[in-house]
Amino acid sequence: IQNLLHLPQAKEHVPSPVPCNPHALHRIRTKYRVKSTAPLPDVHDDMQHEMVLQKLAKIDTWDYDAFGIAKASNGCPLFFTCYELLYRCKLVSHYKIDDTILYNFLRTVEAGYHPNHYHNNTHAADVLQIMHYIVHKGGMKDVLSMQPNEIFASLISAAIHDFDHPGFNNNFHIKTQAYLATLYNDRSVLENHHVSQVYELVKNPKYNIFAGMTWEQYKDIRDSITEMVLATDMGIHAKITQQFKNRLSEVRAWQSKEDMRLALSIALKMADISNCCRSTSIYQKWARCIVEEFYVQGDAEARLGYPISPFMDRNKDDTDFVKGQISFMNYIVVPLFNAGAELLPNMAFAADMCHRNREMLDSPNFAHYWKNGKDGATGT
Repeated sequence: IQNLLHLPQAKEHVPSPVPCNPHALHRIRTKYRVKSTAPLPDVHDDMQHEMVLQKLAKIDTWDYDAFGIAKASNGCPLFFTCYELLYRCKLVSHYKIDDTILYNFLRTVEAGYHPNHYHNNTHAADVLQIMHYIVHKGGMKDVLSMQPNEIFASLISAAIHDFDHPGFNNNFHIKTQAYLATLYNDRSVLENHHVSQVYELVKNPKYNIFAGMTWEQYKDIRDSITEMVLATDMGIHAKITQQFKNRLSEVRAWQSKEDMRLALSIALKMADISNCCRSTSIYQKWARCIVEEFYVQGDAEARLGYPISPFMDRNKDDTDFVKGQISFMNYIVVPLFNAGAELLPNMAFAADMCHRNREMLDSPNFAHYWKNGKDGATGT
């Protein structure tokens, strides 16, 4: 991975894969009858691997706990979540992916996530699992008659969608005239970077999970992944959601490649902001993470003499946090999930859960809870 210092304001991140629990990995390989040359270190088994497997057992549910898998796996939530799903969906055998290469790729992608408060490997694991849920339990696989190419693209796009994120948003890159903003002409700056860096990575045969594919398979999957990740840019959120709503108004079946990629892009966008639609305990953890990352950017803007971006001023936390969260739910989350539920009725429950979290924010007791319980929150 290129060790690129995006911004003077961002902490330097040198990617270094952390050891993953070898016994949990062995148990997963045994379950799926995987033959691998990837080494298993001889370390003392303290039964921590059982905790990893217990967390993974809920991978098909809406209340999958990415924080729990991060803790149980010693900081490898993305590796274990993605490894399990790719084998569970029989995609490794379908594309003849060498297990050692898959192991290298997933560990290196995880290492490429910075230890940000929010945009980190735990967030990637969370988005990946919710994408899996939307595709399978949410009904998208059946509605779209998805084939392996689409399923594989949906999982990989979710896993890489914030790869090498520095913890500062597109607007910060643009107004500071950062290198990436110039490189991508201020257009979906980070989203372009996430995708391009991963495809630079797989040029190395050691990480090339696409090696066993035909050119047609590779090109189809690459185009889908690119379109899906670029769609997560909130700067074009209104444009994409309106396009989706316009398509919903048409009576023809969702069969074309254009339709498929539009629906998958909406699914990834739903997964990316699904925190507000989770159980209150999971939502509150993610809310703490995002606000802390916002405040890091707000602090940097203040030091540079720029106006602090909305909802990023830590000195206004007591008033702006709840206001910002409720606005985000009202104008972004609920409309997106309501639109998604028109295509996928199985997902109708998610907007209801968001409403409950919004009511919690409005409760008199929440301000006291937030003020006394927010210190030291991170997503790792």
